[in-house]
Amino acid sequence: MGGGADALQQEMESAQQRAEPQDSPADVVADFIRQSSIAGALVTRSMLLAPPYLMSEQDLTQVLEEMGYIEAFADIMQNAGTQDDYYYSTQSISVNYANMCVLVIEKDICRTIAQAVRFECETYPRPYKVAMLTQAPYFFEPEQVEAALTAIDSHLDYADIRPVASSDGQAYLFSERFMSYGKAYGLCEWLEVEQFQNP
Repeated sequence: MGGGADALQQEMESAQQRAEPQDSPADVVADFIRQSSIAGALVTRSMLLAPPYLMSEQDLTQVLEEMGYIEAFADIMQNAGTQDDYYYSTQSISVNYANMCVLVIEKDICRTIAQAVRFECETYPRPYKVAMLTQAPYFFEPEQVEAALTAIDSHLDYADIRPVASSDGQAYLFSERFMSYGKAYGLCEWLEVEQFQNP
């Protein structure tokens, strides 16, 4: 009898050791953010407050604070927009892409264009082809781009954003913070015309 009780006790302890520890709220939120990032989507704070999560503001604030100082969540980043806070994992989404997504979601087309142009000119450096604004992740309509470029042309915040075009009429933009008109023209001419003449 005693031997049987001991065996049962040992089996229960072994089962407890084999059992997976229950995920913490921070684990659940981080997993949701990572899975969304794999799909190319940002998670908003308001999504975490709505069903199926239905977290309270206090609980969510506590979870996000906890994620901020635990190494296992170092890939979870926050981007504060003007309409919401956005979260993503750097395992799947770059900081630049996340910044662009926030501007697109919040429909700030002028800032989106300016940021894309400045990033392209500073990082690569090369001028930014206007036609790219109708592609992912922007999907702006040509009319939206035209209206935004008109607004950019007269707004002091975007005074560095200038137009340039190749000899075959392909429209580009560049930032005078990072390159001159001559360099921007030379690069867009190479991209659209010269590289095909001198492969």
